[in-house]
Amino acid sequence: MQNHYFNKQGYYTYSGYANPQNARPLTATRKAPDFREGLHPKWNGTVWENVQDMRGTKYYMPDGSEHEITEVEGVLPEGASFEKPELALPTSEELVLESIDAVQQKIAANDLASVGLLRAKVAGTATKEEEEELIALDQRAKKLKAELAALTD
Repeated sequence: MQNHYFNKQGYYTYSGYANPQNARPLTATRKAPDFREGLHPKWNGTVWENVQDMRGTKYYMPDGSEHEITEVEGVLPEGASFEKPELALPTSEELVLESIDAVQQKIAANDLASVGLLRAKVAGTATKEEEEELIALDQRAKKLKAELAALTD
């Protein structure tokens, strides 16, 4: 004789020896589930039902990212699909905006690298190497600003 256990959602978890002289546990039944390919037994309080086992099923979000269902009766999030979407290539306008953003980030990083060097120069404690680095950063800033101006025209 076997106890057939289920979790609090009713999904079958495992089977084990049942002492016929003892009452069954509240999380088990002595009725055996019917196992079928692609389905998972679920206890409804009276009988086992077989529900579609979605675990491991891949799905895609509109941005093309791939995900996997981890629940037996998992559902797709809103906007998801089993078919991988064909992503549109970025427009030339989108590419320009991405380039502008990248150059702006380089300008900000360049400016940030200059702060400590400028502080040392103003305090009169900058070494020759620091002054040369500051000049190189200033030249780089001019090139980046020219690149940004060309992108925004």
